Amino acid sequence: MRTSHISLLLVALATSLAAPLAGQRQANRPGMWLGGGLGLGWARVGCRICGANRGHSLSAYAQIGGRISDQVLLGGEIEGWLRNSNSDQGRPADELMLAYSIVTYWYPSRRNLYYLKGGLGMVTYRIDDGTDRLTSSALGPQVGAGWELPVGAHFSFIPYVNMLFASTGAEIKFNGNPFLDNASLELFQIGLGLARR
Repeated sequence: MRTSHISLLLVALATSLAAPLAGQRQANRPGMWLGGGLGLGWARVGCRICGANRGHSLSAYAQIGGRISDQVLLGGEIEGWLRNSNSDQGRPADELMLAYSIVTYWYPSRRNLYYLKGGLGMVTYRIDDGTDRLTSSALGPQVGAGWELPVGAHFSFIPYVNMLFASTGAEIKFNGNPFLDNASLELFQIGLGLARR
């Protein structure tokens, strides 16, 4: 009988603390934050002669920034996507897409730890088969969202999605020489991150 009362008391205490903890975590973010994540990415280069297929492979990001308020974070991110594929000549080739972005995180709710993200960055692309190299770069916006799952006082696991579009008329260069214009670069990421907020 006594054990059941103690169990009920512990359950009631845990339940009463669960909701305030989410709000406390939002209000107690440190001034500086950082994080990183790993998952799948789908990249696409669009141009008059480019293939329409999207390639999926390993994708990752790293980030650092500061707190503007309890609901707004500002920072910088590097997103990356890497894949080994075959060039048009059938030779193995390494593809790499990188993005360097300035981003803002907005937490609409103090109780639910989800965020919406927006930003602007430089997206670069390279495919190299050891003999020839195609490169491109362009500015473009970034949008994303995630949900923080606290695992400590300031640490969280974050399932996330990110999308970058760079369709400002990117120029494609072949071995450093201009080759095509009006290309577009896109990167979609989904994965799991770890952050100290």
